[in-house]
Amino acid sequence: MEQIVNKITTIIIILISLSACSKGQEIYTSSLSEFKKKVVINSNDARQVLDIADQYELKIPDIRKNSVAQIVFPKAIKLGLILGGNYSEGFIIKDDQVLGRVRMTGGNLGPQLGGQQYSQIMYIMTESKLNEFMGSDSFGVQGTVSYADEGTSKTTVIATQDNLKEVYTLIFNQTGYLAGITLDGVIYSVIEKYRK
Repeated sequence: MEQIVNKITTIIIILISLSACSKGQEIYTSSLSEFKKKVVINSNDARQVLDIADQYELKIPDIRKNSVAQIVFPKAIKLGLILGGNYSEGFIIKDDQVLGRVRMTGGNLGPQLGGQQYSQIMYIMTESKLNEFMGSDSFGVQGTVSYADEGTSKTTVIATQDNLKEVYTLIFNQTGYLAGITLDGVIYSVIEKYRK
């Protein structure tokens, strides 16, 4: 009798698990669809974000003028609860011409809580760094500090001084709330190159 009860219990657990997986797949598919709608962008979005950034800080127009190209992520998303991740798609722009589409994916670790959407621009300061970026996937490790300032979520990127000579990163337009200190691993990939 005990064996029959154990078999029935096992069958019920398997059926519940399969049902949960099926429902989980529906939720995943629906969430993925909603997520993709939130991050869909075009090159005009990237150009608008560049113009908005020029008004964000006084030094940005000079940095933009001195950069050889810009990598623009108009809508990036970062979520975290101890472990976290971020995702965005954007464009590489040089002399107001789009060179290609790029993807930013990453994970992070550290005390953190929340989620936010933000814009990110990487001002590429040297031709060699642009060529390196266009030639292969680029992996970067950086630290970020996210905090609230008068009710607004702010994020600061911490990078080495050598990296700042080649790439200046600006994060702005934050919405949502994310607080914490994290170590981030980020992969920037060129997903499509356009011909000149």
